[in-house]
Amino acid sequence: MKILKDKRGMTLIEVLVSIAVFAVVAIPLLGIFSQSVITSADSKIKTKEATIAQTIAENIKAGNVSNLDEIITKYKEEGFIAYVEQQTSTGELSQYQIKVGKIGSNTPMYTLYIMAPATEITSHVPVELPSEESSGGGSSSSDDVIKRIWDLIKIGIIAAWTVLFLGVVIVTLGWNEITKTKILTIADTIVNMIKNGVTSLKAIGTKASEIAGVKVPWWLKWW
Repeated sequence: MKILKDKRGMTLIEVLVSIAVFAVVAIPLLGIFSQSVITSADSKIKTKEATIAQTIAENIKAGNVSNLDEIITKYKEEGFIAYVEQQTSTGELSQYQIKVGKIGSNTPMYTLYIMAPATEITSHVPVELPSEESSGGGSSSSDDVIKRIWDLIKIGIIAAWTVLFLGVVIVTLGWNEITKTKILTIADTIVNMIKNGVTSLKAIGTKASEIAGVKVPWWLKWW
């Protein structure tokens, strides 16, 4: 039996449709991935906060209250702030509240309550809350992770839109030297706009349309 093979390859329309389908599938996946990264970052922060709180608790239980300043200062340099308060006393025991939080994070502080021998400490509240830039280290907060991932998603959307629009330009104007020059100019302009902090798809689309002299079709107006 003779098998017929189509050697023409894919048409431009088929390529554009494939890119569009890829974009539709990829964007939700990027959202799922970003949420996973954010959750992982928050989990690491909470684990670190719990470790710091437990370290402080062990020192209080051992009566090493004089070490609190040193411990809190150490972790402050790593980007974490700690708060210790002696709340109630029952005989020789006192209840202590220990709070630890990541500087620059909007997540609630980790709180630990312990019962330990009563000491002279009444409270230990940091005098000032340093900025994240002056914290001297520590992992990025979940807010930073969100921002980076969102920027990545926006750039991905812009890239997908640009490829589709350039396809429209080629179909509309045909492939020639003028079209090639316009495509290179559009690509260079979009890259420069992104470098300058312009990530509005409407602004980028409007500029690309002006350079190409081609209207953005309704199905590419993603704004």
